Amino acid sequence: MLFGLMTVVAPLCVAIFYTVETIDEQARQNQSVNQQIISLTRSSQQFEAGLHELERRARQYVALIDSDLLALFVRERRQLLLILEQMATVLPDHQATTATTIRDSWQLLDATLNQLPEQGAEMKAALPLFAQLGDESFKFQRLVQRYVDQRLATLVEDANNIQRSLLVMVGLLAVLTFFFSILLIYWINSPVRQIRKQIRQLGSGDMSQPIHVSGPAEMQKLGSQLEWLRTRLAELEAEKLQFLRHMSHELKTPLASLREGADLMAEGVVGELQPKQQDVVDILQANSHELQRLIENLLDYNQMVHSQALALQLVNLQALWQELIATYQMTIERKGLQLRYAGSVDRWAVDETKFRAVLDNLLSNAVNYTPQQGVIDISWYKAEGNGGEQLVMDVANSGDPIGEQEKAKIFEPFYQGTGSRSGPIKGSGIGLSVAKECMQAHGGDLVLVKHDSLAVCFRLQCPAEGNE
Repeated sequence: MLFGLMTVVAPLCVAIFYTVETIDEQARQNQSVNQQIISLTRSSQQFEAGLHELERRARQYVALIDSDLLALFVRERRQLLLILEQMATVLPDHQATTATTIRDSWQLLDATLNQLPEQGAEMKAALPLFAQLGDESFKFQRLVQRYVDQRLATLVEDANNIQRSLLVMVGLLAVLTFFFSILLIYWINSPVRQIRKQIRQLGSGDMSQPIHVSGPAEMQKLGSQLEWLRTRLAELEAEKLQFLRHMSHELKTPLASLREGADLMAEGVVGELQPKQQDVVDILQANSHELQRLIENLLDYNQMVHSQALALQLVNLQALWQELIATYQMTIERKGLQLRYAGSVDRWAVDETKFRAVLDNLLSNAVNYTPQQGVIDISWYKAEGNGGEQLVMDVANSGDPIGEQEKAKIFEPFYQGTGSRSGPIKGSGIGLSVAKECMQAHGGDLVLVKHDSLAVCFRLQCPAEGNE
């Protein structure tokens, strides 16, 4: 993380460093040019003022022939020569046209000034040189001013060029920073996506694939923790399946003996039964069957629903319903229920074991929750769904309607509604949950819908291709 952050910040640091260095260099250059211009301008102005004063001293001497005036003249002439020497240190030394012209004008001023005599006898003859010096001094002032303007214009152009180059550099570095940011985000998000994928895999119950997370060391450690969690969950799942296998054996063995004894008594093996005794045997047979179905539901909830693949085959729907109804025939007759079942589809490709469990749960609920002399209506037909043709099967019954608050929870595992259920054995509350998950494994669904005349109606939807 620190390395990635430094990589992203590095171009910005380069941009800042380069900008500071460029601005500092430009500032030093501007300072040097400004000092040169100020010194040159000040010296030229001092020279011009001193030249006027020197001419005035010369003319005063010619008029008065005073030795003190001559001494002042000589001293001021030497001061002007010193000013010219100082100007030589700040005169432009590059080969620009204006700089060359300034140096030529300075050399002419220096030569002419050196022609002025220091003896009074030659002073009058040298007076015409002041006119030449004045012309050259004026020309020198104009050249200096032109040079100053050019240098200022050059500074402005250099500043504009630096600004453009900085903008280009900042733009390129911004693109580079964005590119590094994308790489850093990908570098961080890639293991995060791997972790999300592995968590979804664990949540779906798939413990077969080992978990390996690449990327930063922190993410790899987290991947190792997820791998430990996967192995631990796999161990717990194996222990649970082992427990269920033992549970199946321990529960089904005495129950089978109980059902066999009830069947032998019903067949009269122990002697002919009285009517009241026969009623007791019928109750034993019905409730032992119901108890077996509840045990199978508990086992199916953990084993059958989460099996890895569907074994699709064509199933005769009419025959399947007949087999299931036969197991509940005694309860149907005892309660005096009116049961109708008919459909327009003969065969459909389903996993018979799972599909049988779905229909068995729907029929069991209908039989147990339908009141005495009630009605159960079962119908199935083919219809167009979102993905093509699908089998639609409605299982409806009379009785108490399901409340609005219960509709949202009716398919939750172990939820038991408030409806009146017949029989001494209370349901486990997982039948509808198992049925819904079985249909979802087929790529379909199980929903609660409104029936035209009956109180409760469950609709089964199964695609033509099953679970693709």
